Amino acid sequence: MVGSRAGQKRMTLAENKRPWLILRLLPEMTRVRFYALIDHFQSPEVVLGAPAKEISALRGFDEDLARKILDAPRTVETGPEEEQMARLGVTLLTLEDPEYPENLRQSSFAPPLLFLRGRLAPSDRYALAIVGSRHATQYGRGVTQQMAGRLAACGLTIVSGFARGIDAAAHEAALRAGGRTLAILGNGHSVCYPAEHERLREDILASGGALLSEYPMQTPPDRFNFPERNHVIAAISLGTLVVEAAEKSGALITAREALEENRFVFAVPGDVTRLNSRGTNGLIQAGAKLVQRPEDILMEMRHVLRGYLREEAFAESGSPTGESAQTPSVSPRAPLTPEEEQVFQLIAHEPQHFDLLLSRLDETQVTPARLSAILLALELKQVVKQMPGKIYVSVV
Repeated sequence: MVGSRAGQKRMTLAENKRPWLILRLLPEMTRVRFYALIDHFQSPEVVLGAPAKEISALRGFDEDLARKILDAPRTVETGPEEEQMARLGVTLLTLEDPEYPENLRQSSFAPPLLFLRGRLAPSDRYALAIVGSRHATQYGRGVTQQMAGRLAACGLTIVSGFARGIDAAAHEAALRAGGRTLAILGNGHSVCYPAEHERLREDILASGGALLSEYPMQTPPDRFNFPERNHVIAAISLGTLVVEAAEKSGALITAREALEENRFVFAVPGDVTRLNSRGTNGLIQAGAKLVQRPEDILMEMRHVLRGYLREEAFAESGSPTGESAQTPSVSPRAPLTPEEEQVFQLIAHEPQHFDLLLSRLDETQVTPARLSAILLALELKQVVKQMPGKIYVSVV
């Protein structure tokens, strides 16, 4: 009913966006079909007024599907979808919108329609994707935190897929550094997947970042969605960094998509005895840029980042910062967890032997194994260094 709450919500969607939504909500409207229609007819208004014969002649279409498409303005109810969008503050971006991400627009298979929650920024054009295993090791998480934290602090937008493991570590490190991060979803915005990332979702939104999906609001995280999501991750970014990936993984799909889009591909070398390292080490064998520190990425991308980052960003040990007034300045050292900060403060003013460190900490909470893990994380973040004799010194 026009006077209903759902009807009122419908009025929040611009009329020129409704034909896009109508087409997308058809159950038969896969991404490939949607793209084929827009590519051929240029706009949904033209699609909905086209002859059935012309639609059915397209690859993947038939007369029955053509009739369903042409009947869609009468058969597809957009009210519930618009109500959910209004409740969560989700907007639609089409290829016609100036806010549509430019890197993605210029890719070979740009989704015609995006559901956006949060805010995009012009600086998001300077984005780096960081992806990897859902079953990340402490090494993988530590490297990810180092890379994402430093690169976000210097002005790059960190993009990832909101999954467990490396993806979550990348988003979280960017947030701790005061930088921007974008999450690309393989489901609709009304679904939080994985469920334990509800707080991370809210933190991304509170920081001024965004979550993007090409799927209607209640779309579940179907496994067939994730290769499409991986393409968006790669295409919206200037480059992709892979940290820990098995030989058959979504992270490698993202790397392949990045190569096909002529983007940079980076990989962190891993332990040759671990299955999680076979994919990344294989990427390096195949020609991906081996990365040991954030500056390796900045130097490799310097010709596309000059004019956005200041010149010292490309120095051997510079503290890079973006030129944008919205870009946060880099921290004097990588962001640390409270536990890492406690250990670092013991080392900051004078070298410490491992055993002495252990004696100065609460043994009920910090075991020898845990201390070793914390020190490894500090080494990966390049704030301490191990000297001969298990002595640790500060390097910042």
